[in-house]
Amino acid sequence: SARNRYRVHHSMASIISLIGAPGSGKGTYGALLASRISNTSFVSVGDILRENSLTNKNLALVLRSGALVDDAIANDAVVQSLESRTNSKSDGSIRVILDGYPRTYAQASLLSRWPVSLRPTLAILFDVPDEICKTKMLGRRKCSICNRSFNINGIHTGGFDMPPMLPESCEVECDQEVDWKKRDDDTSDTIKLRMEVYHMETKPVLKYWEDQGELL
Repeated sequence: SARNRYRVHHSMASIISLIGAPGSGKGTYGALLASRISNTSFVSVGDILRENSLTNKNLALVLRSGALVDDAIANDAVVQSLESRTNSKSDGSIRVILDGYPRTYAQASLLSRWPVSLRPTLAILFDVPDEICKTKMLGRRKCSICNRSFNINGIHTGGFDMPPMLPESCEVECDQEVDWKKRDDDTSDTIKLRMEVYHMETKPVLKYWEDQGELL
């Protein structure tokens, strides 16, 4: 059965799900939140899928297009990642900030098949206007030398004060013009599609969390 398929042997977990449009800051602030809570990991579903796409060409094409990944594929990837973290702990305990799951109502419905120990117990909504999200996504960069992530665009409008995220110091000499790379899916056309998909597919997930009384 699906429940047996996702069986784990321990039941000590605390998982928070982050919800918000692409570029709303889930990754940045999710990682910051995890760093402030003892023994907590930040898990990005996007990173999990991008890693899996290195050996799956069809998945790589879907990610590049900006479309949502098949619910079953995303579900399996997330469960496997959480299970591996649980199994690496001697007492099976994990604390996780989960960015990017569930993204559709169908994915949210699949949570009922998960072991109770792995189900998120709280969802936090990042409510950020589309134009701000787009500006931040177009500014995302990752250094191919030191592997750090930056953002060259700043936002100072509509009550939002989000300065560029630039390195204060770096042990590695890297050239912003040469070494800082954009993600393949951070193009204007792809971002437009991703925002449309978010509003159509992900916003209904809010009702799921509201019905559970677990939306913050």
